Amino acid sequence: MVMSKVVSLVDYRQDSQQMQIDDISAQAFLFLQEQANENNLPMRKLLMEHLLGIASVVKAVEGLEEAQTWLATISDEIGGTNPH
Repeated sequence: MVMSKVVSLVDYRQDSQQMQIDDISAQAFLFLQEQANENNLPMRKLLMEHLLGIASVVKAVEGLEEAQTWLATISDEIGGTNPH
């Protein structure tokens, strides 16, 4: 079988976008970690409050069902049951 050297533009854009998302997420995590350390706060508590805040914003803006969908997706991802 011959491998194609052609890259789908859609795949390239998705990969490029995912790389940007991963980079921003890593920067946000490092910022939170730095702030937790500087303020002598437990990272676990800070992350929990941050996630709760995000879920609350999603609930307020997009509704309870959407917030629950987000949380279910996250649960599936960390539980290894997400088919993606």
